Amino acid sequence: MTEDSAAPFVDSYLLYLLAAASHALSSQFHTEVKAQGVKVQTWRVLACLIDRPGLMLTELAQFVLLEQSHLTKIIDQLQISGLVDKQHDTTDRRKIKIYITDRGRELVAPLITTAKSHEREATEVLTRAEEKNLKAILHKLIRQQRQARRRSDPKEGRQLEPIGTRSEREA
Repeated sequence: MTEDSAAPFVDSYLLYLLAAASHALSSQFHTEVKAQGVKVQTWRVLACLIDRPGLMLTELAQFVLLEQSHLTKIIDQLQISGLVDKQHDTTDRRKIKIYITDRGRELVAPLITTAKSHEREATEVLTRAEEKNLKAILHKLIRQQRQARRRSDPKEGRQLEPIGTRSEREA
């Protein structure tokens, strides 16, 4: 009998472990985000756009882990607040790209600093090699699932830029 088969199901079930780790790690940070007067969904959108300006709604929805219809409402609210701007694609006017504004950058910059600090604290139990390996494994799982989804549903859209550094992607 292997160690995994002797453990209760959820204690060794990958999806539960990923969800539990995400919840445990993000709960405290989300409390800090809300204390700054920022909604978690706003944080996610702005944090994605700061390094990836000009994402289309479908791409952004994948990064912020929201349904596109729900994200559309959030983007409209953020545009009214002056945190993002929507611009038509120069080659295809039907496509709309989303950009963070200077006001959005000012709002999210200190939160990124807080997020990095929170990540350092959360991963201090890991060696640098373990942290790098964990991120590489997670990137690999995400890529595999996106590829599987694209194969099963060709309407999934164009491929997003790779996640992680090149060395993480090749791990």
